[in-house]
Amino acid sequence: MKKSAKIHKSVAAIFVHRNSIFMIRRQPYLTAFPGYHSFPGGKVDKEDSDRVFHTKFLKEYDPRLMRALCREIKEEVGLDLEEAIHTNQVTDFSELGVAIAPPFLPLRFHTHFFKIELQSQPAFMVDTNEAEWFGWQTCQDVMEQYYQGEVLVAVPTWKVIQGLAESLDAKNLGLLHLEYDPDKEVPCVEFLHNMFQLPILSHTLPPADRTNAFIIGDDPNNRYLIDPSPESETELQRLITTLVPFDITGIFLTHHHPDHHEFSNQLARHLKVPVKMSEDTLQRICSKDGADYFAGITIHTVREGDILTRWLGKDVQIYEIPGHDQGQLGIAPVSMEWFLVGDLIQGIGTVVIGQPEGDMKKYFATLERIIQLDPKIVIPSHGIPMRTTTRLKAALEHRKMRENQVLQCYKDGKSKETMLSEIYYDVDPRLLPAAMKNIESHLIKLEQEKRI
Repeated sequence: MKKSAKIHKSVAAIFVHRNSIFMIRRQPYLTAFPGYHSFPGGKVDKEDSDRVFHTKFLKEYDPRLMRALCREIKEEVGLDLEEAIHTNQVTDFSELGVAIAPPFLPLRFHTHFFKIELQSQPAFMVDTNEAEWFGWQTCQDVMEQYYQGEVLVAVPTWKVIQGLAESLDAKNLGLLHLEYDPDKEVPCVEFLHNMFQLPILSHTLPPADRTNAFIIGDDPNNRYLIDPSPESETELQRLITTLVPFDITGIFLTHHHPDHHEFSNQLARHLKVPVKMSEDTLQRICSKDGADYFAGITIHTVREGDILTRWLGKDVQIYEIPGHDQGQLGIAPVSMEWFLVGDLIQGIGTVVIGQPEGDMKKYFATLERIIQLDPKIVIPSHGIPMRTTTRLKAALEHRKMRENQVLQCYKDGKSKETMLSEIYYDVDPRLLPAAMKNIESHLIKLEQEKRI
Protein backbone atom coordinates (compact mmCIF):
# COMPACT_ATOMS: atom_id res chain seq x y z
CA MET A 1 0.00 0.00 0.00
CA LYS A 2 1.18 3.50 -0.73
CA LYS A 3 2.24 5.90 2.00
CA SER A 4 -0.57 8.16 3.23
CA ALA A 5 -0.51 11.76 4.42
CA LYS A 6 0.60 12.76 7.91
CA ILE A 7 -2.16 12.68 10.53
CA HIS A 8 -2.83 15.84 12.57
CA LYS A 9 -4.75 15.98 15.83
CA SER A 10 -7.87 18.12 15.75
CA VAL A 11 -11.00 18.92 17.75
CA ALA A 12 -14.65 19.61 16.94
CA ALA A 13 -17.34 21.23 19.10
CA ILE A 14 -20.91 19.96 18.89
CA PHE A 15 -23.10 22.54 20.62
CA VAL A 16 -26.47 21.21 21.74
CA HIS A 17 -29.44 23.16 23.04
CA ARG A 18 -32.70 21.35 23.68
CA ASN A 19 -33.47 19.50 20.43
CA SER A 20 -31.06 21.42 18.17
CA ILE A 21 -27.40 21.31 17.23
CA PHE A 22 -25.24 24.15 15.89
CA MET A 23 -23.75 23.58 12.45
CA ILE A 24 -21.74 25.51 9.92
CA ARG A 25 -21.27 25.12 6.17
CA ARG A 26 -17.62 25.65 5.38
CA GLN A 27 -16.56 28.25 2.85
CA PRO A 28 -16.21 26.71 -0.65
CA TYR A 29 -12.70 28.13 -1.09
CA LEU A 30 -11.23 26.27 1.91
CA THR A 31 -8.71 23.51 1.23
CA ALA A 32 -10.24 20.95 3.59
CA PHE A 33 -13.86 19.92 2.93
CA PRO A 34 -14.93 22.98 0.90
CA GLY A 35 -18.63 23.71 1.32
CA TYR A 36 -19.29 20.79 3.66
CA HIS A 37 -21.68 20.83 6.63
CA SER A 38 -19.52 20.60 9.72
CA PHE A 39 -19.00 21.65 13.33
CA PRO A 40 -16.74 24.43 14.67
CA GLY A 41 -13.22 23.21 15.34
CA GLY A 42 -9.77 22.78 13.91
CA LYS A 43 -6.24 21.48 14.22
CA VAL A 44 -4.27 21.26 17.45
CA ASP A 45 -1.39 23.73 17.05
CA LYS A 46 2.14 23.55 18.42
CA GLU A 47 1.29 26.62 20.49
CA ASP A 48 -1.52 24.79 22.30
CA SER A 49 0.15 24.10 25.65
CA ASP A 50 -0.23 21.07 27.87
CA ARG A 51 -0.83 23.22 30.93
CA VAL A 52 -3.42 21.46 33.06
CA PHE A 53 -6.91 22.94 33.39
CA HIS A 54 -8.61 23.29 36.74
CA THR A 55 -11.93 24.20 35.13
CA LYS A 56 -14.89 21.86 35.51
CA PHE A 57 -15.25 19.41 32.59
CA LEU A 58 -12.04 20.55 30.86
CA LYS A 59 -9.75 19.18 33.60
CA GLU A 60 -10.91 15.65 32.78
CA TYR A 61 -9.38 15.61 29.29
CA ASP A 62 -6.02 15.95 27.55
CA PRO A 63 -5.04 19.60 28.21
CA ARG A 64 -3.66 20.15 24.69
CA LEU A 65 -6.98 19.07 23.19
CA MET A 66 -8.83 21.37 25.58
CA ARG A 67 -6.51 24.31 24.83
CA ALA A 68 -7.14 23.76 21.11
CA LEU A 69 -10.89 23.42 21.68
CA CYS A 70 -11.09 26.65 23.70
CA ARG A 71 -9.00 28.51 21.12
CA GLU A 72 -10.95 27.22 18.10
CA ILE A 73 -14.32 27.98 19.71
CA LYS A 74 -13.17 31.50 20.57
CA GLU A 75 -11.81 32.08 17.05
CA GLU A 76 -14.72 30.58 15.11
CA VAL A 77 -17.82 31.47 17.13
CA GLY A 78 -16.57 34.08 19.64
CA LEU A 79 -17.46 32.04 22.74
CA ASP A 80 -15.20 31.89 25.81
CA LEU A 81 -15.72 28.26 26.76
CA GLU A 82 -14.14 28.56 30.22
CA GLU A 83 -16.31 31.57 31.04
CA ALA A 84 -19.39 29.74 29.77
CA ILE A 85 -18.57 26.85 32.10
CA HIS A 86 -17.94 29.16 35.09
CA THR A 87 -21.30 30.91 34.55
CA ASN A 88 -23.14 27.59 34.23
CA GLN A 89 -24.03 28.17 30.57
CA VAL A 90 -22.51 24.76 29.88
CA THR A 91 -24.68 22.12 31.54
CA ASP A 92 -22.81 19.03 30.35
CA PHE A 93 -19.66 18.15 28.43
CA SER A 94 -18.51 14.82 26.98
CA GLU A 95 -16.25 13.33 24.35
CA LEU A 96 -18.77 11.99 21.87
CA GLY A 97 -16.34 10.07 19.69
CA VAL A 98 -13.15 10.06 17.64
CA ALA A 99 -12.39 9.73 13.95
CA ILE A 100 -9.22 9.14 11.94
CA ALA A 101 -9.43 10.34 8.34
CA PRO A 102 -8.86 7.57 5.76
CA PRO A 103 -5.61 7.31 3.76
CA PHE A 104 -7.09 8.56 0.48
CA LEU A 105 -7.60 12.10 1.82
CA PRO A 106 -4.75 14.56 1.10
CA LEU A 107 -5.28 16.16 4.54
CA ARG A 108 -5.71 13.72 7.41
CA PHE A 109 -6.92 14.43 10.92
CA HIS A 110 -7.40 12.45 14.12
CA THR A 111 -10.42 14.36 15.38
CA HIS A 112 -11.94 14.32 18.86
CA PHE A 113 -15.62 15.33 18.87
CA PHE A 114 -16.82 17.03 22.05
CA LYS A 115 -20.49 17.48 22.84
CA ILE A 116 -21.19 20.74 24.70
CA GLU A 117 -24.70 21.08 26.10
CA LEU A 118 -25.85 24.67 26.66
CA GLN A 119 -28.42 26.34 28.91
CA SER A 120 -29.43 28.67 26.07
CA GLN A 121 -28.45 29.53 22.50
CA PRO A 122 -25.57 32.05 22.64
CA ALA A 123 -25.32 34.97 20.23
CA PHE A 124 -22.37 33.42 18.40
CA MET A 125 -20.04 35.76 16.50
CA VAL A 126 -19.16 33.40 13.68
CA ASP A 127 -15.98 33.81 11.64
CA THR A 128 -17.32 34.12 8.10
CA ASN A 129 -13.87 33.39 6.70
CA GLU A 130 -14.53 29.82 7.83
CA ALA A 131 -18.31 29.56 7.59
CA GLU A 132 -20.43 30.41 4.55
CA TRP A 133 -23.59 29.56 6.53
CA PHE A 134 -24.35 28.71 10.16
CA GLY A 135 -27.35 28.03 12.33
CA TRP A 136 -29.24 25.82 14.77
CA GLN A 137 -31.04 22.82 13.30
CA THR A 138 -32.58 19.60 14.49
CA CYS A 139 -30.72 16.48 13.44
CA GLN A 140 -33.87 15.39 11.62
CA ASP A 141 -33.85 18.61 9.53
CA VAL A 142 -30.21 18.07 8.54
CA MET A 143 -30.93 14.47 7.61
CA GLU A 144 -33.89 15.50 5.47
CA GLN A 145 -31.71 18.00 3.59
CA TYR A 146 -29.09 15.30 3.10
CA TYR A 147 -31.60 12.81 1.71
CA GLN A 148 -32.73 15.48 -0.76
CA GLY A 149 -29.15 15.79 -2.04
CA GLU A 150 -28.61 19.28 -0.62
CA VAL A 151 -25.83 18.55 1.88
CA LEU A 152 -22.19 17.55 1.50
CA VAL A 153 -20.95 15.85 4.63
CA ALA A 154 -17.91 13.87 5.77
CA VAL A 155 -18.49 10.43 7.28
CA PRO A 156 -17.74 11.36 10.93
CA THR A 157 -20.09 14.36 10.82
CA TRP A 158 -22.84 12.21 9.34
CA LYS A 159 -22.35 9.55 12.03
CA VAL A 160 -22.66 12.24 14.72
CA ILE A 161 -25.88 13.52 13.17
CA GLN A 162 -27.32 10.02 12.90
CA GLY A 163 -26.28 9.15 16.45
CA LEU A 164 -27.79 12.29 17.96
CA ALA A 165 -30.94 11.86 15.88
CA GLU A 166 -31.43 8.51 17.60
CA SER A 167 -30.76 10.02 21.02
CA LEU A 168 -29.79 13.59 21.75
CA ASP A 169 -28.71 12.37 25.20
CA ALA A 170 -25.97 10.17 23.70
CA LYS A 171 -22.66 10.52 25.53
CA ASN A 172 -20.38 8.26 23.50
CA LEU A 173 -20.80 7.25 19.87
CA GLY A 174 -17.39 5.54 19.69
CA LEU A 175 -15.46 5.40 16.42
CA LEU A 176 -16.89 7.80 13.87
CA HIS A 177 -14.63 7.31 10.86
CA LEU A 178 -15.09 5.30 7.69
CA GLU A 179 -14.47 1.64 8.47
CA TYR A 180 -13.35 -0.85 5.84
CA ASP A 181 -10.75 -3.60 5.45
CA PRO A 182 -7.96 -2.13 3.26
CA ASP A 183 -6.60 -5.63 2.61
CA LYS A 184 -9.89 -6.77 1.07
CA GLU A 185 -11.81 -3.64 0.04
CA VAL A 186 -11.43 -0.21 -1.49
CA PRO A 187 -12.95 2.77 0.36
CA CYS A 188 -16.58 3.52 -0.44
CA VAL A 189 -17.79 6.92 0.73
CA GLU A 190 -21.17 8.63 0.47
CA PHE A 191 -20.31 12.35 0.75
CA LEU A 192 -23.53 13.11 -1.17
CA HIS A 193 -26.68 11.04 -0.81
CA ASN A 194 -26.91 8.13 -3.24
CA MET A 195 -23.60 9.04 -4.91
CA PHE A 196 -20.92 6.57 -3.84
CA GLN A 197 -17.27 7.50 -4.34
CA LEU A 198 -14.60 4.80 -4.47
CA PRO A 199 -11.06 6.29 -4.42
CA ILE A 200 -9.10 3.49 -6.11
CA LEU A 201 -5.31 3.21 -6.24
CA SER A 202 -4.45 3.93 -9.88
CA HIS A 203 -1.62 4.76 -12.25
CA THR A 204 -2.24 8.50 -12.21
CA LEU A 205 0.02 11.54 -12.01
CA PRO A 206 1.57 12.56 -8.69
CA PRO A 207 0.81 13.92 -6.18
CA ALA A 208 -2.44 12.01 -6.70
CA ASP A 209 -2.28 8.23 -6.44
CA ARG A 210 -5.98 7.43 -6.75
CA THR A 211 -8.77 7.92 -9.27
CA ASN A 212 -12.34 8.15 -8.06
CA ALA A 213 -14.76 5.57 -9.32
CA PHE A 214 -18.42 6.32 -8.64
CA ILE A 215 -21.60 4.31 -8.27
CA ILE A 216 -24.79 6.08 -9.26
CA GLY A 217 -28.36 5.11 -10.08
CA ASP A 218 -31.62 4.93 -8.11
CA ASP A 219 -32.82 1.84 -9.95
CA PRO A 220 -30.86 -1.40 -9.37
CA ASN A 221 -31.70 -2.21 -12.99
CA ASN A 222 -29.92 0.95 -14.17
CA ARG A 223 -26.93 1.49 -11.88
CA TYR A 224 -23.54 2.51 -13.27
CA LEU A 225 -19.96 2.20 -12.13
CA ILE A 226 -17.98 5.17 -13.43
CA ASP A 227 -14.25 5.09 -14.28
CA PRO A 228 -13.01 1.94 -12.55
CA SER A 229 -9.21 1.95 -12.97
CA PRO A 230 -7.38 -0.16 -10.37
CA GLU A 231 -3.60 -0.14 -10.62
CA SER A 232 -3.21 -3.90 -10.24
CA GLU A 233 -4.95 -7.27 -10.12
CA THR A 234 -4.85 -7.01 -6.33
CA GLU A 235 -6.63 -3.66 -6.31
CA LEU A 236 -9.09 -5.04 -8.88
CA GLN A 237 -9.99 -7.85 -6.49
CA ARG A 238 -10.50 -5.33 -3.68
CA LEU A 239 -12.84 -3.39 -5.96
CA ILE A 240 -14.78 -6.51 -6.91
CA THR A 241 -15.28 -7.34 -3.22
CA THR A 242 -16.50 -3.80 -2.52
CA LEU A 243 -19.01 -3.98 -5.37
CA VAL A 244 -20.75 -7.10 -4.03
CA PRO A 245 -23.58 -5.21 -2.23
CA PHE A 246 -24.32 -3.15 -5.35
CA ASP A 247 -26.17 -4.34 -8.43
CA ILE A 248 -24.00 -2.82 -11.16
CA THR A 249 -25.68 -2.95 -14.58
CA GLY A 250 -23.14 -0.99 -16.61
CA ILE A 251 -19.77 0.77 -16.69
CA PHE A 252 -19.36 4.36 -17.89
CA LEU A 253 -15.98 5.80 -18.90
CA THR A 254 -15.47 9.57 -18.88
CA HIS A 255 -12.41 9.47 -21.17
CA HIS A 256 -9.60 7.35 -22.57
CA HIS A 257 -6.70 7.96 -20.19
CA PRO A 258 -5.57 4.70 -18.53
CA ASP A 259 -6.10 6.01 -15.00
CA HIS A 260 -9.82 6.07 -15.88
CA HIS A 261 -10.28 2.68 -17.51
CA GLU A 262 -7.43 0.30 -16.60
CA PHE A 263 -8.88 -3.18 -15.95
CA SER A 264 -12.37 -1.89 -16.84
CA ASN A 265 -12.54 -4.50 -19.60
CA GLN A 266 -11.76 -7.34 -17.19
CA LEU A 267 -14.26 -5.93 -14.71
CA ALA A 268 -16.99 -5.66 -17.36
CA ARG A 269 -16.45 -9.30 -18.29
CA HIS A 270 -16.54 -10.33 -14.62
CA LEU A 271 -19.75 -8.39 -13.96
CA LYS A 272 -21.22 -9.30 -17.38
CA VAL A 273 -22.23 -5.70 -18.05
CA PRO A 274 -21.95 -3.33 -21.04
CA VAL A 275 -19.63 -0.32 -21.20
CA LYS A 276 -20.63 3.20 -22.30
CA MET A 277 -18.28 5.94 -23.54
CA SER A 278 -17.90 8.49 -26.29
CA GLU A 279 -16.99 7.39 -29.82
CA ASP A 280 -13.72 9.31 -29.47
CA THR A 281 -12.84 7.49 -26.24
CA LEU A 282 -13.58 4.11 -27.83
CA GLN A 283 -11.36 4.85 -30.82
CA ARG A 284 -8.46 6.10 -28.71
CA ILE A 285 -8.54 3.13 -26.30
CA CYS A 286 -8.71 0.60 -29.13
CA SER A 287 -5.99 2.44 -31.07
CA LYS A 288 -3.64 2.22 -28.10
CA ASP A 289 -4.63 -1.05 -26.43
CA GLY A 290 -5.80 -3.03 -29.44
CA ALA A 291 -9.09 -3.61 -31.22
CA ASP A 292 -9.76 -6.65 -29.01
CA TYR A 293 -9.47 -4.67 -25.73
CA PHE A 294 -13.26 -4.82 -25.31
CA ALA A 295 -13.68 -8.23 -26.97
CA GLY A 296 -16.80 -10.01 -25.76
CA ILE A 297 -18.21 -6.83 -24.15
CA THR A 298 -21.26 -4.93 -25.39
CA ILE A 299 -20.19 -1.34 -26.14
CA HIS A 300 -22.55 1.62 -26.37
CA THR A 301 -21.23 4.97 -27.60
CA VAL A 302 -23.03 7.98 -26.16
CA ARG A 303 -23.07 11.72 -26.72
CA GLU A 304 -24.30 14.95 -25.18
CA GLY A 305 -27.98 14.92 -24.30
CA ASP A 306 -28.21 11.15 -23.73
CA ILE A 307 -29.57 10.07 -20.34
CA LEU A 308 -27.29 7.75 -18.37
CA THR A 309 -29.44 6.95 -15.33
CA ARG A 310 -31.50 8.66 -12.59
CA TRP A 311 -30.49 10.17 -9.24
CA LEU A 312 -33.08 10.92 -6.56
CA GLY A 313 -35.74 10.67 -9.25
CA LYS A 314 -34.01 13.06 -11.68
CA ASP A 315 -32.53 12.25 -15.08
CA VAL A 316 -28.72 12.27 -15.16
CA GLN A 317 -27.65 13.70 -18.51
CA ILE A 318 -24.39 13.29 -20.40
CA TYR A 319 -22.37 16.38 -21.34
CA GLU A 320 -19.42 16.69 -23.72
CA ILE A 321 -16.60 18.47 -21.86
CA PRO A 322 -13.53 18.51 -24.16
CA GLY A 323 -10.27 20.25 -23.36
CA HIS A 324 -8.28 17.89 -21.18
CA ASP A 325 -9.36 15.13 -23.55
CA GLN A 326 -11.30 15.49 -26.79
CA GLY A 327 -13.71 12.67 -25.94
CA GLN A 328 -14.21 13.48 -22.26
CA LEU A 329 -17.77 13.26 -20.96
CA GLY A 330 -19.30 14.57 -17.77
CA ILE A 331 -22.65 13.90 -16.17
CA ALA A 332 -25.12 15.97 -14.15
CA PRO A 333 -28.76 15.83 -13.09
CA VAL A 334 -30.86 18.17 -15.21
CA SER A 335 -31.50 20.25 -12.06
CA MET A 336 -27.73 20.83 -11.61
CA GLU A 337 -27.41 19.74 -7.98
CA TRP A 338 -23.98 18.45 -9.01
CA PHE A 339 -21.70 17.97 -12.00
CA LEU A 340 -19.20 15.13 -12.30
CA VAL A 341 -16.42 16.80 -14.30
CA GLY A 342 -13.82 14.04 -14.70
CA ASP A 343 -10.38 15.62 -15.15
CA LEU A 344 -11.65 19.08 -15.99
CA ILE A 345 -10.28 20.09 -12.60
CA GLN A 346 -8.53 18.16 -9.89
CA GLY A 347 -8.88 18.31 -6.14
CA ILE A 348 -5.32 16.96 -6.02
CA GLY A 349 -2.66 18.16 -8.44
CA THR A 350 -3.17 20.00 -11.71
CA VAL A 351 -4.79 19.28 -15.08
CA VAL A 352 -2.62 18.42 -18.07
CA ILE A 353 -3.72 19.67 -21.50
CA GLY A 354 -1.48 17.63 -23.78
CA GLN A 355 -1.50 16.93 -27.49
CA PRO A 356 -2.99 15.26 -29.42
CA GLU A 357 -6.13 14.81 -27.28
CA GLY A 358 -5.85 18.05 -25.31
CA ASP A 359 -6.95 21.46 -26.56
CA MET A 360 -6.38 24.53 -24.41
CA LYS A 361 -8.91 26.66 -26.28
CA LYS A 362 -11.62 24.04 -25.77
CA TYR A 363 -10.51 23.65 -22.15
CA PHE A 364 -11.12 27.35 -21.49
CA ALA A 365 -14.50 27.15 -23.24
CA THR A 366 -15.59 24.09 -21.25
CA LEU A 367 -14.65 25.69 -17.95
CA GLU A 368 -16.60 28.80 -18.90
CA ARG A 369 -19.60 26.72 -19.93
CA ILE A 370 -19.85 24.75 -16.68
CA ILE A 371 -19.32 27.89 -14.62
CA GLN A 372 -22.28 29.33 -16.51
CA LEU A 373 -24.36 26.20 -15.82
CA ASP A 374 -23.60 26.83 -12.12
CA PRO A 375 -23.92 23.37 -10.53
CA LYS A 376 -24.26 23.46 -6.75
CA ILE A 377 -21.54 20.80 -6.30
CA VAL A 378 -18.55 19.94 -8.50
CA ILE A 379 -17.24 16.38 -8.36
CA PRO A 380 -13.70 15.73 -9.72
CA SER A 381 -12.01 12.45 -10.58
CA HIS A 382 -9.18 13.16 -8.14
CA GLY A 383 -9.96 14.55 -4.69
CA ILE A 384 -13.33 15.06 -3.03
CA PRO A 385 -16.56 16.78 -4.11
CA MET A 386 -16.68 20.55 -3.49
CA ARG A 387 -19.54 23.00 -3.25
CA THR A 388 -20.11 25.72 -5.90
CA THR A 389 -18.00 26.51 -8.97
CA THR A 390 -15.37 28.32 -6.88
CA ARG A 391 -12.63 25.85 -7.85
CA LEU A 392 -13.64 25.93 -11.52
CA LYS A 393 -13.30 29.71 -11.50
CA ALA A 394 -9.94 29.43 -9.72
CA ALA A 395 -8.75 26.90 -12.34
CA LEU A 396 -9.76 29.23 -15.16
CA GLU A 397 -8.01 32.20 -13.58
CA HIS A 398 -4.91 30.09 -12.98
CA ARG A 399 -4.83 29.03 -16.62
CA LYS A 400 -5.24 32.64 -17.74
CA MET A 401 -2.33 33.61 -15.49
CA ARG A 402 -0.16 30.84 -16.96
CA GLU A 403 -1.15 31.90 -20.48
CA ASN A 404 -0.06 35.47 -19.78
CA GLN A 405 3.27 34.18 -18.50
CA VAL A 406 3.76 32.08 -21.63
CA LEU A 407 2.78 35.03 -23.84
CA GLN A 408 5.24 37.35 -22.15
CA CYS A 409 8.03 34.79 -22.39
CA TYR A 410 7.26 34.35 -26.09
CA LYS A 411 7.40 38.12 -26.66
CA ASP A 412 10.74 38.15 -24.86
CA GLY A 413 12.06 35.59 -27.31
CA LYS A 414 12.47 32.80 -24.77
CA SER A 415 12.48 29.13 -25.73
CA LYS A 416 9.98 26.58 -24.41
CA GLU A 417 12.73 25.13 -22.24
CA THR A 418 13.41 28.53 -20.68
CA MET A 419 9.66 29.05 -20.16
CA LEU A 420 9.55 25.72 -18.34
CA SER A 421 12.40 26.57 -16.01
CA GLU A 422 11.07 30.07 -15.26
CA ILE A 423 7.32 29.44 -15.02
CA TYR A 424 7.43 26.04 -13.35
CA TYR A 425 10.54 26.56 -11.22
CA ASP A 426 8.86 25.17 -8.09
CA VAL A 427 7.12 22.14 -9.64
CA ASP A 428 7.86 18.54 -8.69
CA PRO A 429 10.47 17.42 -11.26
CA ARG A 430 8.31 14.39 -12.06
CA LEU A 431 5.66 16.77 -13.41
CA LEU A 432 7.91 18.80 -15.70
CA PRO A 433 7.01 16.79 -18.84
CA ALA A 434 3.34 17.47 -18.09
CA ALA A 435 4.10 21.16 -17.53
CA MET A 436 5.83 21.30 -20.92
CA LYS A 437 2.68 19.89 -22.53
CA ASN A 438 0.66 22.72 -20.97
CA ILE A 439 3.14 25.31 -22.30
CA GLU A 440 2.89 23.85 -25.80
CA SER A 441 -0.92 23.86 -25.60
CA HIS A 442 -0.94 27.50 -24.48
CA LEU A 443 1.27 28.39 -27.45
CA ILE A 444 -1.08 26.62 -29.86
CA LYS A 445 -4.07 28.48 -28.39
CA LEU A 446 -2.25 31.81 -28.66
CA GLU A 447 -1.42 31.06 -32.28
CA GLN A 448 -5.03 30.05 -33.05
CA GLU A 449 -6.18 33.35 -31.61
CA LYS A 450 -3.51 35.22 -33.65
CA ARG A 451 -1.96 36.64 -30.50
CA ILE A 452 1.46 35.35 -31.52
